[in-house]
Amino acid sequence: MMDIPRVTPWEMQGKLARKAAWLVCAYEAEERFRQMHLDGAISLERFQRRLPMMPRATEVVFYCN
Repeated sequence: MMDIPRVTPWEMQGKLARKAAWLVCAYEAEERFRQMHLDGAISLERFQRRLPMMPRATEVVFYCN
């Protein structure tokens, strides 16, 4: 089984500040996103709309409850 890389909140905060990564709240329901999103996160729906324009090397961090 493959280990999933983890990132600390402080590392993610720095990456968001530098626009070095995207933070995606991985709930399909928009209502759930509104309840659970963290500062700087985008919804799964918004991520999926932007995916075709995203550079391939972009780091993406998904989270859920």
